[in-house]
Amino acid sequence: MYQLIKDFQELVNCEEVHINNNVFKLHYKCTVILFIVFSILLSSKQYFGDPIHCDVTSQKEVVDAFCWATGTFIVMDNVNEKYYRTMGVEGLGIEEHKEIYTLLYYQWISLLFCFQALLFYVPRYLWKTWEGDRFSQMVKDLGGPIVSDKWSSTYKEKLTRFIITNENHDLFAFRFAFCEFLNLCNLIIQCLLMDWYLNGKFSLYGYEVATKPWPQAYNRVFPKKAKCTYTKFGHSGSIIDIDALCILPLNILNEKFFLIIWYLMVVLFIITFGALIYRLLVLTWREFRIYLLMAQVRNVSREKCQQLGKNLTHGQFFFIYNIGKNMNPIIYKELILLIYEQL
Repeated sequence: MYQLIKDFQELVNCEEVHINNNVFKLHYKCTVILFIVFSILLSSKQYFGDPIHCDVTSQKEVVDAFCWATGTFIVMDNVNEKYYRTMGVEGLGIEEHKEIYTLLYYQWISLLFCFQALLFYVPRYLWKTWEGDRFSQMVKDLGGPIVSDKWSSTYKEKLTRFIITNENHDLFAFRFAFCEFLNLCNLIIQCLLMDWYLNGKFSLYGYEVATKPWPQAYNRVFPKKAKCTYTKFGHSGSIIDIDALCILPLNILNEKFFLIIWYLMVVLFIITFGALIYRLLVLTWREFRIYLLMAQVRNVSREKCQQLGKNLTHGQFFFIYNIGKNMNPIIYKELILLIYEQL
């Protein structure tokens, strides 16, 4: 467990240079860590025991392994509707085959969470590749409270010229906007994936838990009891069927994990959609960029900020605004004034 925590230390640590916004970090940092932690907990037998327990008198280990690998089921003809609802297995979250409902999802939830964590990290990987460590190289040693010796007249001239004359800033900014849009697309795909995985019962899962009695709402998607039939050959060569009632203790965790994920997806969707509206305003509304620049740069006159906003392209503004998040305020103000003089 210690080694796993050490491997993800880089992901958990705070970044020295910010190359994206907080909404982006919710996708590639908080959500990825959450899915990985859930996956580790589900696969940690030392904390939660075996994932399945079947009530048999002989060959218990063999039956447990067989039922875990092949899936359990519920025979509907053996129970009436009232008892069936009490058991919380009303055909929800399971695959239906006429009279038998087979539970096949629980074996792969740990791997599903790892796959989802990977998908959430893809936009971050693309943006980090496209960014190419530019911000880190430019603002290195310039973010501390003391003005660094690196901020010399030569470096001022180089940085100012790069910001004004480089023609790739617009492409740079559009790539970041694309990664933000990719976060929203990934979020929608993730919801559809989990809804398919739970046989269409994830989309309203959190709402049902909030509006219905909690044992019933949980058990409708994650039942705790199921049957399993193990077939073997007897000593005389005849076929022997062993019927077992199996308990699925990990579903106690699954029902809580998926509830947390459901609410997380709702919050992420709202925040991400709002971030895309913000990005659209920055992209299309020049006055909005002027307001953001005035809010970021203090002690610079309104007229100068307006003049900068009118002359800077969207890509140049994006580059300057992100540099400002990592620079000493005194250095950043001087940089803004230098750019103003050049323009």
